[in-house]
Amino acid sequence: MMRQLYLTICLCCFLLPLTAERAAAQYLADSLRKIAGNHQLPLDKRIDAMDRLGQVVFFNSNQDDGIDILYKSIAMAAPMKDGMYRAHTYGMLAASYYIMGDEEATRRCMDSANYFIRHSNSVITKGYVLYMKGWLETRGHKETEAIHTLQQALDIMESQPSGLKYCQTIYSELAGIYFKWYDLVNVEKYTRLSLNAAYKLGMLEKLISATQERGAYFLNLYRTNNDTYRPALDSALYYMRYSLNIARANRQRLITPSDIPFSAIGIANIYQENMPKTPANQDSINYYNKIALEEGRLTKQYAVEAGVYNTLANEAFSNGDYNNAIDLYDNAVVTSLADPLYDRYNLSQSYLGLAEVYEKKKDTTKALSNYKQYMNTYKELFDIDKMNKAKDLEARYEMAKKEKNLLEIKLIAEQRNRELIHARYLSGVKDKALLTARYAAIVKDNALLDAKYAAEVQQKALSAANFKTTRREQELKAMSERFAYNRKLNKIYSILTIALFLSALVLYYAFKQRSNALRQKQKLHDLELDKINQEHRMTVLSAMLEGQEQERTRLARDLHDGLGGLLSGVKIELSALNAPETASPQQTIVHKTMHHLDSAVDELRRIARSMMPEVLLKYGLGEAIREYCNGLKKSGVPVSCQIYHYRNDMEHSRQVTLYRIMQELVNNAVKHAGASEILVQLQQRDDRIFLIVEDDGKGFDKSQFQALKGAGLANIQSRVEMLHGVLEVDSSGTGSTFTIECAVKG
Repeated sequence: MMRQLYLTICLCCFLLPLTAERAAAQYLADSLRKIAGNHQLPLDKRIDAMDRLGQVVFFNSNQDDGIDILYKSIAMAAPMKDGMYRAHTYGMLAASYYIMGDEEATRRCMDSANYFIRHSNSVITKGYVLYMKGWLETRGHKETEAIHTLQQALDIMESQPSGLKYCQTIYSELAGIYFKWYDLVNVEKYTRLSLNAAYKLGMLEKLISATQERGAYFLNLYRTNNDTYRPALDSALYYMRYSLNIARANRQRLITPSDIPFSAIGIANIYQENMPKTPANQDSINYYNKIALEEGRLTKQYAVEAGVYNTLANEAFSNGDYNNAIDLYDNAVVTSLADPLYDRYNLSQSYLGLAEVYEKKKDTTKALSNYKQYMNTYKELFDIDKMNKAKDLEARYEMAKKEKNLLEIKLIAEQRNRELIHARYLSGVKDKALLTARYAAIVKDNALLDAKYAAEVQQKALSAANFKTTRREQELKAMSERFAYNRKLNKIYSILTIALFLSALVLYYAFKQRSNALRQKQKLHDLELDKINQEHRMTVLSAMLEGQEQERTRLARDLHDGLGGLLSGVKIELSALNAPETASPQQTIVHKTMHHLDSAVDELRRIARSMMPEVLLKYGLGEAIREYCNGLKKSGVPVSCQIYHYRNDMEHSRQVTLYRIMQELVNNAVKHAGASEILVQLQQRDDRIFLIVEDDGKGFDKSQFQALKGAGLANIQSRVEMLHGVLEVDSSGTGSTFTIECAVKG
């Protein structure tokens, strides 16, 4: 009833804000039209007013009219030689056409913006066109190229005194990219820079969006710290509320008031997902959902409106108000389909809710129809998510490759720098040697002058000794020829010796390489045999375990259907002997026998459920573990169970294997550890599953773990290997912890 009353209030209060919203948008549009039509003002101010008018009309009244106004702004700027104004407006048109879903028009407008920026000297406008290019690359899932483009725009804008407002927008866009990659370090950096720039500018729209982004950062920080860092959650609420309050207080000044519903539904989701279920918190959820619903209608934010309808419908369904739930789910479907780029997730949840409600109302035809719609929509959503994840991975790979190339370029530059320094050093050494040689030449020239004088003195003595010299030359020539012949022989002997030595080295190297190759080949052969043996062992183990599970299933079914029915029949036949009148010894024996039969039937059912739990087949591993622990707790075993983020998307065989591991570990703790408390914990993080069984018993020496392995621990190790998982054991003497980690899919 409270939910119905709340919805009625929402619908009744809708008309008044709608009128106020239209009046505010109309007032702003009229003011801008007056400025644009005032021919006494400079042309650049009139063009700027036309651009802002196009934005206001596009986001608040009619998209086609907004496009027409932007084209009029381009025509108004045609007489101006500088192309900066037309480049700026074409950038706005490209973004507008992208929002409308016209990719061809988006491409044409960006080509025009690039053409006109080449005919302009405006550095600021060049940075703006680069920003718009990065904006479109981000939405086209080209995040790596977008980061490069936005950094280029940022380099231009940060050097310009009037570029702060564009810097703030670029900071926000970069933060959005790193949000998608969950890079919280860069998210913190760019949301902080964006918020500081918004405070300096004092521009309302930028301050609203910057505080929203800062709140989203703190919310993700809270989730990353396993929901334990409470100050981060408080900061997220503070920034989200601040954004909502200033947006609602200044809605008449907003060009794009769509920030209001996003802030409201963000706050509602924070309360719903992270706050205790108290009446005060529920009132806060209702309050902010009401704001999100009203503002979503006003600003045509269909995703927000559909999300609120789904939330209200879920609560009506849980309260048993099926007719109201159907109406709300239908409203969510209509709202989602009204959006050209509708939110497939909201739509799929609406169809699923309708299918469940009609199933409760026994209307199987409508239930099946809506369930088919849910499957089709979910398949589209799954395909899109898978494509986006693939593009994200590709972008991360490209980014890592570019960073690697950049490091290689830096390394080459440093190496060349070192070579240049070395070359300069060698040049200095050569210069020094040249100076030394010049000094030696001068000394030599002086010596030559002295020698000339001495030569003239000795000329006569040389003439006298000429005859003796000629004869000695003939003798030296003969000796020289003899020495030359001996040198040739020595050279030939040396070459032959070196050749023989090199041949021996080549033969030795070839022999060693062949030996290494044979040893390597033998090692590869041994590794291949080990791999084949391992695969064979895993195949045999898998077949054995699968056979065990099939045999357990058969035995559980036979025990339940055969022996259980037989015991029940015996009980019915004994009941016929129950005479209500007097109690006799035979009657006492019959009562005692029937009591034993009841105990036998209960024990039979417990054994059948233990061998193959029905909950595991129907509801998956998480519910099966929870039921198993609850059953032990009822029987006096001190065991507790915790399930976190488990999505039940594992194969059934892998779920059964993990369930058997959990059973074996809990049985070991009960039989051997003497524990006063046992904890079973199942977690899922992305595509990884973690199963933890911890007790505070007597533990064991970890160094003796291999020696202690009995059949139970050996089975556990074998099952973990079959899952391609990892088993970690921690036992400090005051308890034991077994941690199994494996992938969701093998």
